[in-house]
Amino acid sequence: MSFTHDTVGTPEAAWLGAIERHDPVELQEGMFAEIDHLVLVAAHPDDETLGAAGLLARAYAAGVRTTVLVATSGEASHPDSSTHRPDELARLREIETEKAVALMAPGATVEFARLPDGGLSGAVPAMRERLEALVGVAGEGDPGTRGARVLLVSTWAGDRHPDHEAACEATAAVAESRELWHLAYPVWLWHWAAVDDPAVPWDSFVSVSLDPEIVDAKLHALALHTSQVSPLSGLPGDEVLLHEGMLEHFTRSFELFVDLTPSPPAPAPSSTPATAPSSTPADLTTAPAELHDSGVAADYFDRLHAGADDPWGFESRWYEERKRALLVAALPDRRYGTVLEVGCSTGVLSAALLERTTERFVGVDVSEVALEHARTRAAAASAPSPTAPSPTAEFRRLQVPAEWPEGPFDLVVVSEVGYYLDAPDLVGLLDRILDTLTPGGAVAVCHWRHPVAGRTATGDDVHAAFAAHPGLDRLAHHLEEDFVLDVFTRAPAVSIARREGIL
Repeated sequence: MSFTHDTVGTPEAAWLGAIERHDPVELQEGMFAEIDHLVLVAAHPDDETLGAAGLLARAYAAGVRTTVLVATSGEASHPDSSTHRPDELARLREIETEKAVALMAPGATVEFARLPDGGLSGAVPAMRERLEALVGVAGEGDPGTRGARVLLVSTWAGDRHPDHEAACEATAAVAESRELWHLAYPVWLWHWAAVDDPAVPWDSFVSVSLDPEIVDAKLHALALHTSQVSPLSGLPGDEVLLHEGMLEHFTRSFELFVDLTPSPPAPAPSSTPATAPSSTPADLTTAPAELHDSGVAADYFDRLHAGADDPWGFESRWYEERKRALLVAALPDRRYGTVLEVGCSTGVLSAALLERTTERFVGVDVSEVALEHARTRAAAASAPSPTAPSPTAEFRRLQVPAEWPEGPFDLVVVSEVGYYLDAPDLVGLLDRILDTLTPGGAVAVCHWRHPVAGRTATGDDVHAAFAAHPGLDRLAHHLEEDFVLDVFTRAPAVSIARREGIL
């Protein structure tokens, strides 16, 4: 490399001025409607967040299936560290990446190739093989044609980092052989290059605009890469790698990509300036801010679930499995006659709740695509048994709280739904729950605590609203960095031990 990470670098103000003068074209608002699968390639953990976290968030909002492939695990980031072995650094950086990607695109799949950090140029064939396998299952029909509608995004070969170049080389080879769209994101260019450097690919840049909510989420995601944005310790060899001047390049209201496709597929660029905000309300790349509208919400979630069988990772992530188990274990009663799950999605939690239901289970969601998955899963989970109760299970497409199923209900479960509602609808949801909750009924609420791209309310805000409602009394409270779980009853709450005469 011809630069070092600890130099001052080119100020961000200089880049912003140059970008404004060159006015890179912005990709059309509907670009994600032309994509079935986004495959994002990072040479190291954190590259994906630095260069393309906003793109990830917009793809997620548009319901595009997304896979992040990280070539190395970044074990060589601190070669002189006396506190962290390379294998410890690798594990730490993988965890940081999983958290950052989950923040920007909760349904994304993250894969680690675990190729040698600093030696990726010798592993291009292995990297290409891994990518070929991903692209081979990416789309409908023949993956070797444009009909597969795959977007490949990688680090940029001109970054003057051999690993970035190797990742781009492998991606470009797959893109060329499959005739796929290929964008590359610079990372270190913004640090070492001057704005008038002939190496800056001004004529090839395209931009993707980011709403303020996505920019804010990206800043939170960058902060999750603690090993890179903070010193590992105060000892020599553990210094910070991404200083404030470097990080400032990734706080823009847009992201720039080098279009490496000789003849890009359908998403053609428009002449909108790179700094201009999105202006089409119906565009689902900005849909999270519009989800109070029933039509927009239904379309958004239908597209999300149509793009992948398990867009949230309910079945593949230990995080989701563990959270689900904690929620079910926290329920105060062994069995419930009637159960309502608000926002049942594909029915993974529904199947567990059905095991605790004796009479009637109702799952509601705005996505008919998700409900079809839920019905199939429930049918397989509720096979008749001579010893166990056989509750009825129905799954209905409703927009809560304007629409609500017939009660009463002994248990209402609200999981990862509240932050999609605006303030009046959240109040309406609480009122609906209390109107149909039986006198001895319970309400279980569970939500992600980190910022959600495009949303102003957080999981903590939702739970604060539930806790403040005079008709509910909190029985159980479980708080972690990532999620909060509360169980409420109609006042007053009585502990399980007291109910069973232990106290």
